[in-house]
Amino acid sequence: MLPVHDMVPVAAGELTMGTSEEALDFIAASQHLPRSWFEDEAPVHAVAVSAFAIDRHPVTNMQFAAFTEATGYRTAAEERGFGLVYGEQFWEETAGACWRSPAGPNQVTAAERPEHPVVHIAWLDAYAYTAWARLRLPSEAEWEYAARGPGSQRLWPWGDGWDPARCNTAETAGGAAITDMSGWRDWWGRCRATRGLPGTTPVGSCPGGRSPFGVADLSGNVQEWTASPHLPYDPARDYGDLYARIAGRYRVIRGGSWMHYRWQTRCAERIAADVHYSNFSLGFRCAASQPNATSTSFPGW
Repeated sequence: MLPVHDMVPVAAGELTMGTSEEALDFIAASQHLPRSWFEDEAPVHAVAVSAFAIDRHPVTNMQFAAFTEATGYRTAAEERGFGLVYGEQFWEETAGACWRSPAGPNQVTAAERPEHPVVHIAWLDAYAYTAWARLRLPSEAEWEYAARGPGSQRLWPWGDGWDPARCNTAETAGGAAITDMSGWRDWWGRCRATRGLPGTTPVGSCPGGRSPFGVADLSGNVQEWTASPHLPYDPARDYGDLYARIAGRYRVIRGGSWMHYRWQTRCAERIAADVHYSNFSLGFRCAASQPNATSTSFPGW
């Protein structure tokens, strides 16, 4: 039996996609990462978005468990025998870390957190789940449209004013603004000492962070795969050697996670990774092309 997905219908409209030059300057001046880090968000451009539906929440451990029980599927992390877990200073290849045991053996398990979003999900894993569920991954434009709404340039799904109570991020748990790597490392030390890792929360725990369409958890909790390859918004623009090398080869990830601070959880923030990549802050949600249905809770579409 296919799992039930609570999906939000989104009417066709026009997305104002990306980040303005002025906003990029402001973001670069507000924290330690250079403007080049966010350059791939420019220029702002209009994108027509057809009607679709999108999961209200990221896919949970319980939903992913149903998939593996029905199919015997093993994720990329399970197949290679290790997953990426952030240690004291860097990402570490941790034996046995996977979606079932996100921080590694003898740590909190997915079975103990059925309503938390599943993590350690590679793009290929997400694709396999969506195919089984008769759904698909959202495109990058669909994801941003679900977060921002029509014609909006809002920074976060709820608006332009940062509010740590509306999402699960490093600033939420730390209780203080993070503007540089030193501040983040201070938070990370406290997080490792006091929280069960990964620091996800049950989906929907921050209802005040819902988007104009009512979609939850688009900022923080887990980063999310999209269907889209990472491509420049303006093919004639020079984004630097890094973006030139990954163009069309990597898939876009959106949303930021429980490990990130405010600027990394914006509606327009985009990063990219290989289809085999996964870690303990990376998950996904599903989408579907909308056939004018009125029901928003159904097994598959």
